[in-house]
Formats: sequence, C-alpha cells, structure tokens
Amino acid sequence: MKRRDFLQKASFGASMLILPNTELSFIPNILIEKKEKLTFGIVADVHHGMMPGTQGRLEEFIEKAIAKEVDFIIQLGDFCHKEERSKSFLRTWNTFKNPKYHVLGNHDMDLTSKADIMDFWEMPKSYYSFEEKGIRFIVLDANFLYQEGKFLDYNRGNFYVDNGLRTYINDEQIEWFTAELEASKLPTIVVSHQSLWHYQWGVKNRLSLQKQMEKHHKKIICCLNGHNHIDFHHHQNGIDYLEINSMSYQWVGYKHNAKRFSQELLKDYKWLNHIAPYEDPLYAFASINPKGKLKVEGVKSQWMAPTPKEAGTPPQVYGNRYSPIISDYQLKF
Repeated sequence: MKRRDFLQKASFGASMLILPNTELSFIPNILIEKKEKLTFGIVADVHHGMMPGTQGRLEEFIEKAIAKEVDFIIQLGDFCHKEERSKSFLRTWNTFKNPKYHVLGNHDMDLTSKADIMDFWEMPKSYYSFEEKGIRFIVLDANFLYQEGKFLDYNRGNFYVDNGLRTYINDEQIEWFTAELEASKLPTIVVSHQSLWHYQWGVKNRLSLQKQMEKHHKKIICCLNGHNHIDFHHHQNGIDYLEINSMSYQWVGYKHNAKRFSQELLKDYKWLNHIAPYEDPLYAFASINPKGKLKVEGVKSQWMAPTPKEAGTPPQVYGNRYSPIISDYQLKF
C-alpha cells in the first residue's frame, strides 16, 4: 500500500478556528464490484444515562440520517443500558427504517450481561460481518477479560478491574476474523468499539489482529472505532485507523470538577462534574463511491463552558488530545 499526501482539514465555520482536513491515498488491488454509491451514518459513545439530553442528541442524528436517505447507520458502542429510561431512546434509534448495526461497548454491560443488552438491542451476534453495495464490514467484540488463561465476557460491570486484565478479543473470534479476511475479496472496513491500534486504551491482544490485517492490507479501507472520545487518525504498517469522537462528551477525570449543572441534575447524573460536554451532538456521515473514495463528513461543535483548559485540565499528549469535533476525511482506494 503506497501512501502519498497527508493533509487534514476541518472547519468550525466563519467565526471559528480552521483545523486540518485529512486526505489519504493508496493504490488499490481490490475493485468495488457493485457500481453504486454507499452512504452510512456513524455515531459513537452516546452514553445515554450518563448525561442529560442524549435523547435529543440521538434524535438530531436520526433526523439527519433519514433526510440524507443513507443506506444504513451504525453505533460504535457505549450506547445505552437495558433499563426503563432507555426504551424511548431505543425507539428513537429504531425510527430509522433502513438497516441499523450495533457494536458492543464496555459500558453497555455495566448493569446487565452481554446477552441481556444484545437482546434489548435485538442484536443477534456480538461479532459478525455484513455486506453493503460491494463493501464488507467486519464488526468485532473486544469486551472480554483474560484471567487465568480464560476469556470471560463483560458482565454487570466486572471489567472494573486491573487494566491489564481487560479489553481482549477471544481466540475463537480471532480465528473467525482471520477466516473472514481470507475468504472475502471485497474492500473491507473493520469496526470495533475499542481501538485496534491505541497504545494505551486499545485492545490488549491487538497485535494478532494487526498481523492479519497487514497480511491483507490491500483489502482494508480502514478501521473505525470509538471508546476513546477523541478525534484522531493513525496510520501504521499500511492500515488507517480512524477514531470517531463521542456524540456527547469527554471524560476528564475526578480531578476535573467543573460545576456546569444544577444540584438537581447531579442527583440523576452523578458524573456530570467530571466530564467536559460538547454543546452540540457529534456524529458523521460517510460515503463510498464506485471510483474508490471514502469520504467522512463530521460535525463540529464547541465545549460547554468552562472548557477543559479553563477548568485546569492539563494538555494531553499527541493521540489523546480532546476536541469537540469529528474531522472530515477523504480516503482513496
């Protein structure tokens, strides 16, 4: 896979800072078999139940997806819990009548088992693949503990343990993933909640999956993930990894204690003072045309005051930087 120019650009509008947009190119070996344009909507880390207003945020995304007549929508995990207050939220998601795809996130199993949340979402399998207009999508489940030589499903918040024991993909799934890549001749997007590259917050046994993707790099358009609540692109050994920012907020930790909300809201949302919310919901719409170009158009917002900087949050290292945007990308393949 040969790379040429790397350029990033995203605009906030006339009154806001101009940031870079990303253009990536590679010489393909795989052609799109169906000469149709594919469009889809992407949302990550809505975290319904962790902050107020997530219902309205999702409604905006669904309204835009319907208006754009996209072929499908996909959420990248940390969506909602199985509880009474999530039923209307899920009904909003289901007002979109074209195909809808789910990815399991770690917090989705905070209150229930993996099987329970899948049943609530009507999600048949925790990892699976699907095809849309000649493009293959492989969806992974990295919500496993690895303890004493065994892989254990996340279940009722049991992943709140030592970081070294969590965020694994089980061996059976890696074997399945390897077979999927071997068998398919289609351009492929790999989707996961946790990153398949990130050195700090990524899948612990990610090298096994990276090895297989690099072996079949001419098939891979990119990897998409959520989880980290950051807007970022990473290129490694011929594979592009796109981090899709949270729809709602950035977690900034217990030392961050900005008082943005009323005491009444804090009774229902106890983490509010420890997050940095975005003024507007973030989401993205992607299109893949028959000429072999993936285009991602992201929404840009602003911090809800006070900003992390104003609240005294130290700057982050490259690859972990907070921002209230999803950038625009163009990928040629």
